[in-house]
This record gives sequence, C-alpha cells and structure tokens, in this order.
Amino acid sequence: MGFIALTLSCEKEVLIPNTCENGECNAVITTPYTVDSNGYTHVDLEWIGETLPYFTLDIEASRTSPEYYYNDQPVVSAEFDTDSYYVLGDSLAFTLPLYNSFTGLETYEGYPIPVQDTTIYLNQFEGMVFPVVQNDTRIYFSNDENGRFTSKRVVGPIPRGFEGDTITIYMKVFWDAGSNSIIRENYLEKYIIE
Repeated sequence: MGFIALTLSCEKEVLIPNTCENGECNAVITTPYTVDSNGYTHVDLEWIGETLPYFTLDIEASRTSPEYYYNDQPVVSAEFDTDSYYVLGDSLAFTLPLYNSFTGLETYEGYPIPVQDTTIYLNQFEGMVFPVVQNDTRIYFSNDENGRFTSKRVVGPIPRGFEGDTITIYMKVFWDAGSNSIIRENYLEKYIIE
C-alpha cells in the first residue's frame, strides 16, 4: 500500500500599501491670478517700487500613506525649473542707512533714526545669469492651518524686460516612500507677465 503525503502551504499574502493615502499621488500648482481659455495664467505685476516684483506659487500635494512616514510625518518635496533667465547689469545696489550713535535722534520707541544713507553697488555680480524661479533647491510640503498638505515657491524677482513675455515653470514632485517612492515630472504651467 502506498503512502500519499499531502503538504499544505499557508503563506500569508502581503499587501503593499498605496504610496499615497488617497491611492493616487498628485500635486496641483495654483495662484490667485486669472487663467485664460488656453491655460495661460495672466500675472499682473507692478514695477513702481525700489525692488523688483515677484509672485508666489501655491502647491498642494497628496500625502504619503502613514506606513511611509518618517518621524510621524509624510515626506514630499518639489523642485522647480524654468525656461526664463535674466542677466544682472551693473546697477545692482542696496542702500545702507548710517547712524550717529552719540548725537543721533531716536524715535519715541527708542529706535535710532538714520542721519543719511549710502548706496553700495555690487558690480562684481555684473553679467551673472539667474533663473526667474530658484532651481537648485527643493521645497518640502507640510500641513497648513486648513489641514491641506501645501508649500510655496517664489517666482522672481521679475525684471521689467519680461513684461509681455510668457515664462514656463516646470515642477517635479517626489513622494518619499522607500522602495515605493514616486517621482512625477509632468507638471508645467505657463505665465504671461503683464
């Protein structure tokens, strides 16, 4: 009589959690400016002060699933790039107030009043090329006061020569989830400077 051995295998199925808590990792760039029917955002800037204008991008992203948190926090970051650059001229300067500490006047709150100003020109930076959006650092997302997962990026300063031009901003978002990390580079927005 033969002997039949029956082997049963009980393997537990391992479920890998979604990288993002809502199932899909996504991000959105917004600004308070008007978007036309072609998808271009019209940014109305004013060049009336001593400094060049700028605008900010508000970014909202999906959070990673809690299984991928570091120190009880989701880690999501973004990097930016652009097709628009400007060259510094020879007029980059800043004004430095000068004080007379012994006989100078003070405000009623005790702060000294400058007796004169001096302008310092930074000619050593003449000819340097800069992007309109900082492209060598990344920003990290965090919870805002409304419970959304957000961050901001400043675009600018914007020289007057860009008035009437279109600038393109590219964004790459990284959802840090160890071996299940996701990178999305397909974010692109076009801005017409007015």
